[in-house]
Amino acid sequence: MGDYRIREHPILPVEERPEFEFYWQGQAMRAREGETIASALFAGGVRIFGHHHKDGAPQGIFCANGQCAQCLVMADGLPVKACMTPVQPGMRVEPMDGLPTLPDVHTVPEMRAIETVEVECLIIGGGPAGLSAAIELGKAGVRTLIVDDKHRRGGKLVLQTHKFFGSIDACYAGTRGIDIATKLEQEVRQFENVQVWLNTTALAVFSDRKVGVLREGR
Repeated sequence: MGDYRIREHPILPVEERPEFEFYWQGQAMRAREGETIASALFAGGVRIFGHHHKDGAPQGIFCANGQCAQCLVMADGLPVKACMTPVQPGMRVEPMDGLPTLPDVHTVPEMRAIETVEVECLIIGGGPAGLSAAIELGKAGVRTLIVDDKHRRGGKLVLQTHKFFGSIDACYAGTRGIDIATKLEQEVRQFENVQVWLNTTALAVFSDRKVGVLREGR
């Protein structure tokens, strides 16, 4: 295991954060508060997170945005996406070699009451398109809810440090993607009729105009 942590970046600030231990295949590794499992593994020199169940091909980070399943690992006995899951002190992480084996459940899961929220418009996805739509709906006074499975707004923009080109009015030419995400987020926040649920996954869209979502794991 090496030390490949980025300590300086030409564009992004690198903050000093408290460190703690977690375990990869039983071996202690260091992580920083707020890091994902993938970031902590990469910082420790781990590039292969597991192997495909069909041909044994090595797997690791691919999209780095939670859209694929190339970075699946077992964390404390559960299959998770390493690029999306924060690493925790003492967490035990194992490679995903083949298909996961889920733990046996011998008790009936606790059932919670299902909350129903009515809105005039539901936007699935808080990327640039979703945020732009919400801004227009906000101006029109439409009660709107955005749901996004990430921990922050912006979608792919939060991964883009390059400056955009083209029309300044149409696509923020000369502005970095990460800064465009911030601009759109700030504009959305101005509208009281636009609500945002982060860490929320849309599970199903039903014919009776209802959408089932999983919010904060519930």
